[in-house]
Amino acid sequence: MQSDPALLSLWRDGDVTSGNALLARHFGSVRRFFASKIDHGDVEELVQRTFTGCIEGAAGFRSDSSFRSYLFGIAKNQLFRHLRDRARDRSRCDPDLGVSSVQELGQSPTSVVAECERKGLVLSALQQLPVPQQTLLELHYWENLSAAEIAEALEIEPGNVRVKLHRARALLRETLVKDSGFETDEASIEALARALGRLV
Repeated sequence: MQSDPALLSLWRDGDVTSGNALLARHFGSVRRFFASKIDHGDVEELVQRTFTGCIEGAAGFRSDSSFRSYLFGIAKNQLFRHLRDRARDRSRCDPDLGVSSVQELGQSPTSVVAECERKGLVLSALQQLPVPQQTLLELHYWENLSAAEIAEALEIEPGNVRVKLHRARALLRETLVKDSGFETDEASIEALARALGRLV
């Protein structure tokens, strides 16, 4: 099986089969990345933009880098551009994505997890976190990215990832307690969050 960087290089050189293989390998993860944050009607377009950005920026991909970091970095940029555009359309000003949550930005929560109340509570709590913290937790829980890959994808210092993860987990737990009175230990929240990623 060819590596992601090899497929990207072949795709960049015009090999459509390699491009399709790369898309098939990562489509689900990229779709899930957007599905928890935006209206379903916009998800497919942002997935397409992410893969378009992937091939357009392929010349800048460093082979010593993780392809998944590269891909989720593009997805994050597409998400932030989309959220800014939506907020600007409504209020004619740029939102502060460092502190705004998906719910504050007017996005509707996904209904994929409606059948499971506790997972729905976790999803709702995730969507109330500032977008950078929500994204950080999802890349950690859902995509199993390493601290180095998360740092690269989110353009933060590698040494800060663990601290940011600790704070984001604490805020997630706080939000769960505040909004729904759902109190449980960190390990249970992590298990729910990881299981949630398989449903979104």
